[in-house]
Amino acid sequence: MQSDYAAAVSSLAGLGIRIIGSCSSDAWDTDPLVSSAVPPERRPKALMPGCRSALVFGIPVQKCISDTSPSIWYREHYKVLNSYLDMAAERAVLEFERRGRSAAAVPRDGYIGIKGLQKDPSAFFSHKHSAYLCGIGTFGMNGSILTEDYGPRIRLVTVLTDAVLPEGRVTDKQTCNRCGLCVRSCPANALSISLYQEVGFDVEACVKRQDDLASEGISPCGICISVCPQGSDSGRRGPAGTPLEIIRSYRL
Repeated sequence: MQSDYAAAVSSLAGLGIRIIGSCSSDAWDTDPLVSSAVPPERRPKALMPGCRSALVFGIPVQKCISDTSPSIWYREHYKVLNSYLDMAAERAVLEFERRGRSAAAVPRDGYIGIKGLQKDPSAFFSHKHSAYLCGIGTFGMNGSILTEDYGPRIRLVTVLTDAVLPEGRVTDKQTCNRCGLCVRSCPANALSISLYQEVGFDVEACVKRQDDLASEGISPCGICISVCPQGSDSGRRGPAGTPLEIIRSYRL
């Protein structure tokens, strides 16, 4: 008989999703990094009473498009990825419920736009910490999860469930090589030469940058994930010269 995890993975595979992991809801309480960064009221067992596991999955950001950021092309790509992830999460929920399990999809963005981030620069749930606990990747200097295949160019979503899923392990391999390219490239000077779990990310400066770009119709920024040299996709390139200038000219 197919396990709950295998059934969920199979349903997501039909949507083209291959980056998948899972972990116990207890991991939020026991992992030193996550338990110190995520308050109890924002952990899986608080959000879904009876939750025993988290299923986390992602889809890559296309390097060609991220190389144009900030741009209308990158903005639309970002929106499509988020919508696709939310839809895929609901597909996984339906599969769990078909098998008699309870499940709840956490929305890709758990905040109310840029204005909401200016009021409270956080989401009610962290998909990045979910991915970290599942061993999908590790934190980089740009505050994102870095993976071997795509560096930080990945969007993530989480499904909470009372099903018992395989317990992923935090990977020992640090993907970020601390080259500092994201730090030097950040227009808002929001990053510093330190890993995410250390103090060094100016959230307010980053949000201010997104607000400025939103006024031009081209938020989010995306430069820090575009320039990252990590990932097997890092050799791919987007448009340059006049084509890039044309794409970036579409702004309010």
